[in-house]
Amino acid sequence: MTEMFCHLHDANISYCVLRNYEQLPHSCGTSDLDMWVASKDAEACERIFAEVAKETKSVLASYTADQHCPKLCYLNADEGIQIDLFKGCIICKRKPMFEESDIMANTVEYNGIKVLDERFGDVMAFLKEILNNGKCNEKYTKSLDDNKSVFTSEYLKSKLAKFSSDFCDLFAETIAVGNYKEGFADLTQMGRKCLGITGSSLNLSNLTKSTRLFKPTGYTIAVLGTDGSGKSFIIDHITPILNEAFHNGIRYEHMRPNYLSSLAVASGKKKDTEEAHTVCTDPHGSKPSGLIGSIVRLSYYWLDYTWGYFRKVWLDKTFKTHIWLFDRYYYDYYVDQRRARLNLPNWIIKLYGLFVPTPDLTICLGGDPGKIYARKPETSLEEVIRQTKVLQDFARKHKKAVWVDTTTSTEKSIKAAMDAIVEMMSKRFQIKA
Repeated sequence: MTEMFCHLHDANISYCVLRNYEQLPHSCGTSDLDMWVASKDAEACERIFAEVAKETKSVLASYTADQHCPKLCYLNADEGIQIDLFKGCIICKRKPMFEESDIMANTVEYNGIKVLDERFGDVMAFLKEILNNGKCNEKYTKSLDDNKSVFTSEYLKSKLAKFSSDFCDLFAETIAVGNYKEGFADLTQMGRKCLGITGSSLNLSNLTKSTRLFKPTGYTIAVLGTDGSGKSFIIDHITPILNEAFHNGIRYEHMRPNYLSSLAVASGKKKDTEEAHTVCTDPHGSKPSGLIGSIVRLSYYWLDYTWGYFRKVWLDKTFKTHIWLFDRYYYDYYVDQRRARLNLPNWIIKLYGLFVPTPDLTICLGGDPGKIYARKPETSLEEVIRQTKVLQDFARKHKKAVWVDTTTSTEKSIKAAMDAIVEMMSKRFQIKA
């Protein structure tokens, strides 16, 4: 992070960090990095990002194209960051809300980096929310409440060049009284009128988003392994790193998309609350269904892997910067039908699997069966040996699968998993990087 700001200063880039800069330049904390850059320096700024990424062995894991505010997610095996890069004017519904000169006039220095004046930033964040959405949550009003004496009508008139005197008076009165809920409608209506925003304004955002059909901004990652192979351990350690790069964009699911409830819940044998808290300590304890029952069971869950996946996962990861992380997946049926109470020929499982979406990466965990069995002796050593071999064969035959030995050191296991993720993500946006 420090290196990036040094490069920006050396190149004389006109920039500033808009908010959440308390821990900079060393860390973003748990936040993403909202940064403004002058339009003349936008291309140079992105080139610097790419140079710093190369120096830190990071990749451009996701890129959301936008004329005014692209989103860049960088990731390496140890850390990640998401940068929302505001270029030139600050836009609200395709209308300029703040000019570049407004930003530069309110830029100050903090810990050796350029940041937006905190009080001016409070006003900007609040206005962006209400003019875009017609409402905002408490985090945008709290700083206004805490600094009421600053936000006088005179202060607002000196800062809000695009807004009328009447709007500034109403805004100051709203802050003074603290009646945000009642004042939202009037502030939104008057503010939009000041910027020339009308209900009939053409919104081209959907056209921009349509390009994500060919290059989604999100990913799906499945983690497979026998009981005791370390699935939870690996997931727990890679999630914080991925959350940094995708700004808390991790979506976790067990086994399947879970758009449909389990068959036990759908049939009324269990309640949703019971299903959510069920912990399986004997994966082979239940008797497998017969042929017809197995077909019904597989068909029902197949709908979740296809239709449910489309509704819940595909639409989300295509248009949003999210990672869907699966603890087990459909391929688990190849390895261990008994767990799912299935008893079918493998060709039927694989036939259904032809229509199941393939994750962007499947991480197969395993290693020395003896060590794995010692960690979690829930089946038998023979069963662990069998499942490990099947999983190794799967990882070897599938292009989007990798094998990670989790019976070595924990550091090596985590690094191997992250290296595989970084390698996979490096390919989608490598032209931009």
